[in-house]
Amino acid sequence: MFYLGIDIGKRTHVASVMDDAGKVVLKGYSFPNTFEGGHSLLTRLRTISDDPSLFITRMEATGHYWLALFSFLDEADYFVHVINPIQTDGWRKGTEIRKRKTDIIDSVLIADLMRYGSFEDTSLANEDIFSLRQLTRYRSYLVATAGDFKRKIIAILDQVFPEYDTIFSKVGLFGKASKALLLEYSTPDAFNEITAHTLAETLRLASRNRIGLVKVETLKTAASTSFGIRFAQDAFTFQLRSMIEQLNFLEEQIKQTEEEIRQLMICTASVIETIPGIGTNYWRNNIR
Repeated sequence: MFYLGIDIGKRTHVASVMDDAGKVVLKGYSFPNTFEGGHSLLTRLRTISDDPSLFITRMEATGHYWLALFSFLDEADYFVHVINPIQTDGWRKGTEIRKRKTDIIDSVLIADLMRYGSFEDTSLANEDIFSLRQLTRYRSYLVATAGDFKRKIIAILDQVFPEYDTIFSKVGLFGKASKALLLEYSTPDAFNEITAHTLAETLRLASRNRIGLVKVETLKTAASTSFGIRFAQDAFTFQLRSMIEQLNFLEEQIKQTEEEIRQLMICTASVIETIPGIGTNYWRNNIR
């Protein structure tokens, strides 16, 4: 059996191989993080053995730089363990008297750690768990971006139509009806130029009959006495409509991402439920 340790870098990786007796048969082989680099590593490994099953491979989950090589070696039938770098640091402290740290030393240490078997795989090596982690992070990014757009929309309304956000609740301000109104009528003048009947019909369709004439009358009154600015309105209107359209897009992306997460949670329920505090129905109730 051979133990392949790989020190991961952004542009370049370093590999070392150790046999059962602890002899280093390949030390500090440097190769680029490219398709050609991956094949050059395979060429060197085949000088040791043509059988991938004779290699136990291990690399650290260093940022996202390990992913391409992990995928490449997996496709080449090499079984790869992925572990947290903390485990390597602990092994270094116990074996390296001088506590040195170089790419070559680390790759040898990783191979030695594999030989002794004193490690635990990170769950990142599980494709579904990895996908779930990626999507939950992406959802957090989308939600944060949508929140930023909401704050910017409020800032523009404060200048153009400051009374508007007092008419809708905090949630209702970014509801379908309110956003439909702002896309169609972005300034107090625009609200003043339409009839109450037209405004009521727009609200009725956008809210599915949930918003009535009282809201229409309140909007018309607020628009007629608005203290919003009167200059550069075209610029503000353009920004407002553009940001609402982007917010709509982000909210649709959030829904689609949540559905992908929900499907993955179903696939990984048995793993997720091993986490303390998460019961059988937790994932069903928290991913809609």
